Amino acid sequence: MSRPVSIRKEVMLDAARRVFMRDGYKASTTLIAREAGVSEGSLFKHFKNKCGLFLAAMDTSTGEDTWEDRLLASVGKDNPHAALESAGIHILEQLRLILPRLMMVTSSGVTIPKHDHPGERPPPLLKMEVICRYFKAEIKAGRLVMASPQIQAHTFLGALSHYAWCETLFGYRPAPPGTYVKTLAETILTAAGSPTNRTMAGTKRTSSLAKK
Repeated sequence: MSRPVSIRKEVMLDAARRVFMRDGYKASTTLIAREAGVSEGSLFKHFKNKCGLFLAAMDTSTGEDTWEDRLLASVGKDNPHAALESAGIHILEQLRLILPRLMMVTSSGVTIPKHDHPGERPPPLLKMEVICRYFKAEIKAGRLVMASPQIQAHTFLGALSHYAWCETLFGYRPAPPGTYVKTLAETILTAAGSPTNRTMAGTKRTSSLAKK
C-alpha cells in the first residue's frame, strides 16, 4: 500500500530543506527528488515550481491552528497581554528559524526569483495586518484604547524582527526570547491602556488639579 500523500510531501520537504540549506537555491530539483527518493515529476505534482518548493521547505508552520487563528479567536475573551505575548513568541520562533535559512541561501550569491502575484501580500505585511486587526477588534470590544493600531502593530513586529536580526548577525540578545517578548507585549499594551485605566487616570488627574 502506498504511503499517504501528507507523509510523502513531508519527505519531499525534508529533502528539499536539507539540499537547499547545503547547496543554496541553485540546487537542482533533480537532486532534491533523488534525495527524497521520488521522481522529479512527483515533486511538481505537489509544488508548482522550484520557487514554490523552496518557500514551502523554508516555512515553519504546521497543520495546527496558527498563531493568527489563536490571536483573533482570543478577542474579547483572553487576557490581551497573554494573547499578544503568545503570538509574539510564535512569531519570534519563526523569525529565528527563517532568517538564518535565508542568509545561508543568499550567501551563495544566488538571488531568489520574485514569487509574488498580483494582489498577493508579502508575509511580513500579512503578519502586521493580523496584529492590527487584533488591536482594532479589542478596541471595538472596549478592552483597549489605541490611537494608531497600525503603528503599534508595526512597532511590535519590527521589534521582534530586530531581535532576530541582531541574534542572527551579531549573536546579541538583550534578554532571553521569552523575557523579551513578555516585556515587549507589556510595553505596547501598557502604553495603549484600557478604557477603565484611562478613565481612572483622568479622574485622578482632575481630582489632583481640584485640590490645587
